[in-house]
Amino acid sequence: MTAKTRIASTTLSIDLTKDWTNDSVVFQSTTKPPGAPQLSSSSLWLDKEQNVFYSGFTGRASTFGDGSKPPPLAIWSFKPDGKGSGSWEEAIGAEDPRLNDLTRSDRGYTASGGGSALLLGGISNSQTNPDLQDLSDDVRLSGLVEFNMTRQTFRNGTAKWFNGAGGGEKGKIHYVPSFGPDGLFMIMGGESENYIEDEGKDDNLGLDTIWAYDHMGNRAYKQVATGEIPKPRRDFCLAGLSSRNGTYEIFLYGGYNGNLGPDAVRLPKYSSRSKIFSEQEPQVPYDEIYILTLPAFHWLKVNYPPQHPRHGHSCNAIGGSQIISVGGLDSNAKIYTNASVQSTILSTFNSSIDPFAQGLGIFDMTTLKWADHFTANKSPYVQSDMVRSFYNN
Repeated sequence: MTAKTRIASTTLSIDLTKDWTNDSVVFQSTTKPPGAPQLSSSSLWLDKEQNVFYSGFTGRASTFGDGSKPPPLAIWSFKPDGKGSGSWEEAIGAEDPRLNDLTRSDRGYTASGGGSALLLGGISNSQTNPDLQDLSDDVRLSGLVEFNMTRQTFRNGTAKWFNGAGGGEKGKIHYVPSFGPDGLFMIMGGESENYIEDEGKDDNLGLDTIWAYDHMGNRAYKQVATGEIPKPRRDFCLAGLSSRNGTYEIFLYGGYNGNLGPDAVRLPKYSSRSKIFSEQEPQVPYDEIYILTLPAFHWLKVNYPPQHPRHGHSCNAIGGSQIISVGGLDSNAKIYTNASVQSTILSTFNSSIDPFAQGLGIFDMTTLKWADHFTANKSPYVQSDMVRSFYNN
């Protein structure tokens, strides 16, 4: 069967006050008003205090449909109504001087928390900026943009502390509210433009280094991680939970090494001494789950059979010890790595049936097992035996 693709022009929601299974859960759809941005890979920034989402600053025009240009840079807000719907409205218009000297970014590191949203690096091109229609190549962006959601202001600065380049793409930021007076943003993974893409050399950033960013003090701290460190990767997902024992566990799932097909599911062992990959050495499964436990900055690997290779998905904590994985692309798609974006997406849609019904997978951070159902009103997160054992020992 050949998949049919189309631009999604509505906002979807799922009821988390009731139990459901991923094959029967019903999505509620809210139509966007004229002018609201229709962007692929756009991020949603949540202001928990005001219960408002912001969008429009990141993403790109869809490669499907009529090939429309990206909308001008503007910030739109979505206010949920508590009934599965809500309303969109323009918060900062395209002509507002607060957006001067700023540009929409795609594939950057981004997250929200503590009343602010961060964007690190990314790329700009004709699909992100309507003024760059004659630009055929990507322009790599450096620097860190912070959007203060309370004051509705932006701060645009350098980030040379991040791997010396001040930018990168396809990595992740995760906000940890329980550390520091205003929380900390943990930045990790992805690829960085200060890497030389020589044949045989990995341009993905190692996950043995985590940057902790204090957005109120505008300071970053480089932290070396220990444990069973995940292999370098991009387009993975992160979600996290605070425990009653004063720790915070960050769940890392999936991703790939930049190559589709078998190489995305199993990563050839990398020799730090010779700086090359060796096909003769044992290969490591790429479809994996890891837990970074804080404050130890120690990686623990979850023992489960690799079954669901994917990248470009999202993960969120949704109650109790439950984390939901949404969507993504099949990393095992058998196509050429340098194929067009549209060919890549079509191939991944057609290559296999998603083992997660409707693209939804539930992972329990206490039992460390996948499930096909969500349980509402579940008791608060409790550390898994594996995490407790690490701290006890």
